[in-house]
Amino acid sequence: MTELNSNIMIQFISCTAACVGFALWFNVRGKQVLFCGMGAFCTWGVYVLADGLLHNYFFATLIGAIFVAGYAQIMARVNKAPATIFQSVCAFPLVPGNNLYFMMYALVMDVPKDTASEGKQLVLNCLGIAMGFMVVEIINKYSVIFYGMLKKS
Repeated sequence: MTELNSNIMIQFISCTAACVGFALWFNVRGKQVLFCGMGAFCTWGVYVLADGLLHNYFFATLIGAIFVAGYAQIMARVNKAPATIFQSVCAFPLVPGNNLYFMMYALVMDVPKDTASEGKQLVLNCLGIAMGFMVVEIINKYSVIFYGMLKKS
């Protein structure tokens, strides 16, 4: 498997530029593009920090996804826009495209050991993203219910 560019600033700049490009491609307009870029920048920062501390791709992806989902909820309220705008664009740095590529490459080259290894990592990263989104959604849902109960009392 290939390694990322070792220069952390190049990683942050390219991640932010790519996500701003995706935001423009998805017709995100105005200051929301700026918030998507900032979110992508911070998402990659959270991921790199979590990966450096935990040395585990699954938990780094999970923590990054929790950040993305929380950031999207906050930006949705600030911008009076759907959270999916921010969530879909800011989650791009976490998408395990390299794992999918190398899994398919190993599959085509008939290397079962590498296919299984990359496939396992691909599934774990996808589960980390999904679980991170669910954690924030569950917390959000129950906080709304709890706030409604407090307001009635």
